[in-house]
Amino acid sequence: MSDSAIQTLLFKFDQLSDTYLRDEVDEALNHREELTPHLLKIIEAVAENPLRHALEQHNAHVYAATLLAHFGEPAAHLPLIRAFSIPEEQLTDLWGDMTTETLPTILYRTCDGSLEAIKDLITNRTVDQYVRCAAMEALSYAVSFHPFHRDEVVRFFQELFTGEEAASDSYFWGNLTATLCDLHPGESMEIIRQAYDAGIVHKGFISLENVDEANDRSREATMEALQTWVKARMPADIHSYISWFAEFHQEDHEQPAKKPKSESKKKDSSVKNKATKKSRKKNRR
Repeated sequence: MSDSAIQTLLFKFDQLSDTYLRDEVDEALNHREELTPHLLKIIEAVAENPLRHALEQHNAHVYAATLLAHFGEPAAHLPLIRAFSIPEEQLTDLWGDMTTETLPTILYRTCDGSLEAIKDLITNRTVDQYVRCAAMEALSYAVSFHPFHRDEVVRFFQELFTGEEAASDSYFWGNLTATLCDLHPGESMEIIRQAYDAGIVHKGFISLENVDEANDRSREATMEALQTWVKARMPADIHSYISWFAEFHQEDHEQPAKKPKSESKKKDSSVKNKATKKSRKKNRR
């Protein structure tokens, strides 16, 4: 692929448009080696100056993040984490739905088996709470595909219930509880109950009754449900990651599967509406 062709492709990706560039994405898939350095530079530019990137209304970062995740590119892991660890206003403008919908996949696919940077993201209080929650989900993805990580991840989550990892009214605590339920809350029940007693878990996000229901299931059934859920959220077809975004208005869009109501994460309408308002701002342009 010539330099001219690469620049033309990147220029198309960078234009805000209602049309999903399916043919261009297919072309990018055929030229991974040549495109990867350019995609990395795009993500690094967002991390270095998110305000400028937002003001200039770039869009190539959406395609770059998705392609790098699909490639499973380890060199993209830390730049992507930095690109999502930006002020809330720019986070909303630049990433929109991706923070709440596809960031877990992005983090998992680029981590190359190492969970440490994802853990650091979760414990970073300066990062937006929805990004931290997405990182928690990324760890559950790792457990789904590699069950030997379960005990390590559960211990890590248990150690976060200090009451100091986030503001008392943050959804961090509810998501932490819900993610432990996705891994089976068994050995974490005492810690979870203490968190409810301390009043830091938003009961509208997940109630103690929901936690008890999750605990009543066997660990085997819980892990099987997690694997089914994660596989539905990580389709092999890259177009399923991106074409459904609200910024694209196509009749043939494919939206990622939603979690069954029987699963553990229970958000009330006020929580959901707040997350939706926050994540969709970009897509109302």
